[in-house]
Amino acid sequence: MYRSLMATTAIIALAPALSAAPITTPTTAPVKTSTANSGAPGAVSITKDGSVTITGGGTAVTMDTNHNVDNAGNVTVNNANGASGIVANAGTTGNIVNTGNIEVAETYTPTDTDNDGDLDGPFALGNGRFGIRTLGAHTGNVVNDGKITVEGNSSAGISLDGTLTGNLVHNGTTTVVGDNSVGVRAAGINGNVRLAGTVSATGAGSVAAQFGGDINGAMEVQGVIRATGYRATSAPTDTSKLDADDLLQGGSALIVEGNVTGGIRFAIAPKDNSTTDKDEDDDGIDDDKEGTASVQSFGAAPAVVIGAAGRDIAIGAIANTSSGFGILVDGKISGQGVYAGVDGNGMQIGGRGGNVTIANGVGVTGEIGASSRDRNATALRFGAGASTPLLQNSGTISSLTGDATGAVSTALRIDANASLPAIRNSGTIKASAGSKATAVAISDASGTVNLIENSGAITASGAAANSGRNIAIDLSVNTSGVTLRQTQVGAGFAAPVIEGDIRLGSGNDTFSIADGKVNGAVSFGAGNNALSLSGDAVATGTFTFGAGTDTVSLAGTSLLSGTVDFGGGTGTLTLAGSSRFSGSLLNGAGVAVNVTGGVLDVRQPATLGSLNLAKDGVLLVTLNPASGEGSALNITGNAVIEKDATLGIALASVEGAEGRYVVLSAGSLTGASGLKTDVDLVPFMFKAAVASNAGPNQIAVDITRRTATELGLNRSQAAGYDAVIDSLVNDEDFEDLFLGITEGEYFRYVVGQMLPDHAGGTFLGLSQ
Repeated sequence: MYRSLMATTAIIALAPALSAAPITTPTTAPVKTSTANSGAPGAVSITKDGSVTITGGGTAVTMDTNHNVDNAGNVTVNNANGASGIVANAGTTGNIVNTGNIEVAETYTPTDTDNDGDLDGPFALGNGRFGIRTLGAHTGNVVNDGKITVEGNSSAGISLDGTLTGNLVHNGTTTVVGDNSVGVRAAGINGNVRLAGTVSATGAGSVAAQFGGDINGAMEVQGVIRATGYRATSAPTDTSKLDADDLLQGGSALIVEGNVTGGIRFAIAPKDNSTTDKDEDDDGIDDDKEGTASVQSFGAAPAVVIGAAGRDIAIGAIANTSSGFGILVDGKISGQGVYAGVDGNGMQIGGRGGNVTIANGVGVTGEIGASSRDRNATALRFGAGASTPLLQNSGTISSLTGDATGAVSTALRIDANASLPAIRNSGTIKASAGSKATAVAISDASGTVNLIENSGAITASGAAANSGRNIAIDLSVNTSGVTLRQTQVGAGFAAPVIEGDIRLGSGNDTFSIADGKVNGAVSFGAGNNALSLSGDAVATGTFTFGAGTDTVSLAGTSLLSGTVDFGGGTGTLTLAGSSRFSGSLLNGAGVAVNVTGGVLDVRQPATLGSLNLAKDGVLLVTLNPASGEGSALNITGNAVIEKDATLGIALASVEGAEGRYVVLSAGSLTGASGLKTDVDLVPFMFKAAVASNAGPNQIAVDITRRTATELGLNRSQAAGYDAVIDSLVNDEDFEDLFLGITEGEYFRYVVGQMLPDHAGGTFLGLSQ
């Protein structure tokens, strides 16, 4: 982009035929191109040793003919309202290039009038001041590679008040101080825009950069763009002495209110790897002179706003990129509330009344963030009217708020009447909040999001546990159905994760987890929904379905742990490979369970429609003497068990463990006699066996204690065995110990150490 910009500069620079002698010394008289050449028209060139300083107001340098203005020295106007450094009259042609200093300022300095330790009074007293200004349509490039300083209310560092046919290039520094002012403002540009260096605006309602008209070209942001109304952008430890004028709300750092045909890129500095090639990315700028976009607002105004109140706009594709996205965020965008009672907002697209259409998608490889001390924080918001097919994030989108009731931290928000069909995340989408607040990583109020693919991290954290206020994904208004995929990643990459609750809508939803972890409560809503795990995926939490026909499937080495509530509908639960379900099954009377491989570990009583336990499958039952606890499957239909299928047995407690447990009852039962038993999880002091005389269509397990002889204890150990074991199994301090003793030799060793010795009745090796 910059090479074509420089080419345009050269072409336009040839237009003026007459040149004046350079200004090489200080002058106090205004300068005009119409008289610059000894009273005749000519270009104005101020060298590094030259200057134009005027008093009493007015304009220091005026382009009133088709000639260039070039300042490498100093242009100064002080203490004058309505004053300007360089002004181009409407209809003129010529480049305006500043590589020196332009200062339109005042001698006023705020003081600490009430002696409370901070400055008081307005930021500026004067008004209507400008560094560089075009009064109407202008042809030529406007370039600031130097420094522009403006102090004044309703003022601007660079103000292009008509359409500019040329490029706007900012690599220097523009600083504006005063209320309702703008660092760089443009009505419309037929050319490219480059915002690098530093642009800052300080004052109530002040904006760093505002583009109100169409840009028929590309916009590249590669510098620090900063806006605030605060005197201090970091809150002091003690805020009690702050005055109202310390907490004024500034405007946004960057506002785009028109079409941008070549897209918007928040760029980063290229890698400078070569000692011989100064411009490795071939953009016409030495790599060591390029910066990284850092767009910041301190206050409630979003750092970046794209959209207008009275018109629709379109952001076109960025050229020479593989994605062709309309917006790329490679740098950093940050909105910080800073002080109590102030929201924080990062980037807002749409939501101002007009539609915003973004070609091909929005890509984030850098950072978009927002923070608030105690109010709402929203990092990236697609407001009403915003439309793009894809958000692709490989960077970080994050929000943070404090510990305040009602405060909401939202990393990604899609408002009603916006449109964002797909989200692909390989980076981090993270919402953090205090315990009383709410954290939401992705929130869709539009109902248009129908695909989320995650190979990174989507997390919501900080709100009180089990409060329902840590929400990773909220798509509950969707009625058309959602596909949510957590995809497999390659070796050497961090496993993907979703942390927080997931809320899906009334359509037919599919949630597939091929890798990593999912932890939270998942609500599928109505519709016919599907949950699948594969690979080494792990999902933990409560999974709630509606009353439709739902499917849950596990494969590979995956693990589903927690509670699955089928909502009283019909469906299937299938386990294959060496997968495992561990937890509770609720409202499953219409559910067919197929265990072709893996482990079905249901730890609470459950009613199911049917059960098919294949030879490679394991039904693991946990026996618990407490009423209503432990494994007890009630199969309303058929239970079919293949020969050599396995019944695994575990105990929930050793206290009162002896007895019979009915672990399965069925309408009809086939193949129970071919069950193999696995008692490796049963403490060695007990015996577990499938009852041969269970009731019709039942499987029962008998638990008995081994005798001293069966345990292989010697005479002295056997003498005290019954009394000591009866005492210990009822002692909570030893509960976990006895549950963990499953190997015979180890059991005999431990018991031998614990039984009373013949001399003093103490426990050998353990103190009481």
